[in-house]
Formats: sequence, structure tokens, C-alpha cells
Amino acid sequence: MTQKTVGEMVQSRRDLLKLGGLGLLAASADAVWPLKLAASGSKVHPRGNARNVLFFEISGAISHVESFDFKENPGTPKDLDMRKVRPDLYLSKKLFPHLENHLDKLVILRSMLSHEEVHFRGQYYTQTGRQLNVAFAREIPSVGSVIAMELEPRRRQQDTFPTYMSFNLDKAFPGALSTGFLPPRFSVVDINPDAAVKGMALDQKAVELLEERWRLLEELRKAERARLAGYGKEMEGYEAFYDTAHRLLTDERWPAAFQIAEGDRKRYGNTTVGISCILARNVFAQDAGTHYIHICHPGWDHHVKIWDHKAGSNHYMLCNEFDPAFSSLLEDLSTIRSKTDPSKTLLDETLVVGLGEFGRTPGALNNMAGRDHYNKCYPALFAGAGVKPDRVLGRTDSQGAKCLETGWNHKEQPRTENVVATMYSALGIDWSKEIRNTPSGRAYVYVDPLGPNSYIPTDEISTIYG
Repeated sequence: MTQKTVGEMVQSRRDLLKLGGLGLLAASADAVWPLKLAASGSKVHPRGNARNVLFFEISGAISHVESFDFKENPGTPKDLDMRKVRPDLYLSKKLFPHLENHLDKLVILRSMLSHEEVHFRGQYYTQTGRQLNVAFAREIPSVGSVIAMELEPRRRQQDTFPTYMSFNLDKAFPGALSTGFLPPRFSVVDINPDAAVKGMALDQKAVELLEERWRLLEELRKAERARLAGYGKEMEGYEAFYDTAHRLLTDERWPAAFQIAEGDRKRYGNTTVGISCILARNVFAQDAGTHYIHICHPGWDHHVKIWDHKAGSNHYMLCNEFDPAFSSLLEDLSTIRSKTDPSKTLLDETLVVGLGEFGRTPGALNNMAGRDHYNKCYPALFAGAGVKPDRVLGRTDSQGAKCLETGWNHKEQPRTENVVATMYSALGIDWSKEIRNTPSGRAYVYVDPLGPNSYIPTDEISTIYG
């Protein structure tokens, strides 16, 4: 371990608790356990083709008509340097100079449809896989928490990392959502990437001090057990969280996951999202128990001056953050060998999903030289875990405004619910399950078939596999 003072160790501990506390503090006091599970009646066949899922949230909505579903229109900038990289795909050399080299790893689905057209609701929908209903929002868990609960029986003795981690999710409009009716131990540990890379290593003296304090804390717990029992599930949640923090801080793999080489900083772009992607790669490479990672790349909401080089924020800047980070992540996952199965790479065993909450208005720019929200068509990206790459699925009209081909086995357009089903299926989770003993008494279905107007297909998007 690298040398570190006791004072720095204490600060690291506080940082860790702060970094991981958001999801825990938001957890519902109405957690129920054990859960009463039942089949919904649907017959599904989870693939179980992935050990991990990485969800990359393009938060704020990328302009699909100038990115992965290019349509020349009055609002298209003249300097994008569009190239025909496939018979059915144009890509901007200016915006995506690196991604062009990794299309052999990607499936692009152009036919997504969202229920939502407002950021808070749309990003809630992205995290939970269902529409926001304020009457039941308190009890609804995030998708990552459901995964953490489902994968708990698979955790090994040596697994100390949380099953569900995220990077920069506190920058999303809803923040890092809670476990809802699930116990707090299934909470996300949300990491601020800029703070995390300052180091969490402990020297031997600091470890000894930590262990002594932990021994004292355990004695206090025993002495106060009867009194603390009166605080119920909330106190249990905090104790579980401290147990997790203790195991992490004494595991050499944890600080190792936060070490970043200068060459990687440069290659990934040395931005917040670039650091997030490096850390996600490192966490998966450690193979220490984390199997679902959510990366949030915020800032894409450009109603004003979307293509103005002089603006403080624009799509040029965001694409130039996304391109090296996402491309380098795919490159590294495809070359790092799995510790569990050295015959595979991390990309072989990790389903990578890139998705925003909706798209942006096609056609001419608005009166503020920007693009507004548009939920009728937008893209999703898939890679890894058996995905058949270098393909484009789905088709829109000449404006990118209307879906002409859905790209999967239904006439209805795919939605976030279907992306969630795809992730559950990849991890071997039966996405047709229902939980009956929720606090409200209303059944919680893993993938909700109730759309805004009628029932919707809840299948996985199987066409990404060929």
C-alpha cells in the first residue's frame, strides 16, 4: 500500500461515507424483507450471457439527427465533416473521431420511444424503468438496486465491492435514487469521480488505527444493542453501510481501482466522464463483487446555442467529452482479460448500454438556436456480451421525426422498459417477476407492462444479438 497519514486515512473514510451515502440516505424506511415473489404468468427465458452490465446515461439528450441518426436539415452545422462509414450510417468526423474505429463493437438502435419529455421524469424513468407516479415513488427501487438484490446469492466470500455502483449520478436531475421498499444494503454507492481519484490508500499504521476504532465501535454496538433496536430498520441500514465501508477500506483492491495512469487520462479525455469510464473499467477489472455500474454524463440539454462555438456549453464540447471516453472504454474492455474466465475479455462478459432519456427536435433550430426535447425517436447503443456488432437497427423518416422500422420483433417501438428487460435477461434475471408485499400493497412488476395509454411489450430487445 502507498504511504498515507492517519489524518488522511480519516479523511478518506469520511469521503467514502460521503460518496456512498446518497443512495443510503434516500432509502425508504418502509423496506420489506423477505419479499413475496411471484411469476406474472409471462414465460421468459433469461439469457444469462453477461456477468456485468454497464449503463452509460447520455443525460440531457443528445441530438440524434446530428449523431447516430444523421439527417441533414436547416439546423445542421456546416463543419461536422460527415462521413459515410456504413451503407446505413453517417458519422461526424469532428464530433466522433474515435468512435468510428469501434463501430465493430456496437449495435445502434434508432427507434427508441420515451413516455417522457421532461428531464426529471425522463431521468427517473431511466433509473427505474417506469413512469413517475408520486403516489408510489417512495417505494420504487432503482433498476440497480433490483439487480443488487437479485445477485446477492451469487456474491462470493471475497466480494467486498458493492454490487451496484455509479459515477456522477448525483448530477442527474433526480440524483441517485433509493432502494425503495428494498433494504438499504442494496443501495447504490455513487462516486464523485473527481474526488475519488485523490486516493484512498492506507498505510499499516492507519489500518491498525482503523481496526482499533472498529473494535471499539463493535463493543459500543453490543452495549447499546437493546436501545438501538428501537430505531428499527434505519439503524440496521446504517450498520450495514458501515460494515461495507470497513470491508472496503481494508481491501487492497479498492484503492487499486482508483489509481489512474496519466496515459489513460489523456486517452479518455481527462474529463469527469472520462475519469468515470476509467474507474468503471478498473472496478470491473478487479472482479470484487460489482456487477452493475451506472455512469452519468450530464449537460446535453442545449435549448440555446447548441452549435455555437462561443457558447459556454454546446454539443461540440459534450461530444468531444463523450467520444474519447466511451471509445476508450470499449477498447479497454475488449482487451482486458476476465479474472474469472481468462479465455474471455471484460467486454465478452459485460453488456454495455448507452442511452439518454429522449432525443432532440429534428429539423430547423428553435428561435434560440437550440433544439428542444423530442421523445418520438432517439437512439440506443449496445455492445459486448454476445451482441452482434457493426449493425444499425430501426429506421426513421428523412427528418428523423417518425419511426418507419422498429428494429425488433414488435410493431411497437422499443422503450426504456425493453432496455431494462434486456439488461435483466443478460444477467440471468427473470424480468417477469412480481413482488406482492410492497408497503402500498400494489404489486411491483420488474418490467412494467402499463404504458401511458395501454399495455406495452415487455420483451428484451433480442435483435441486438442477431
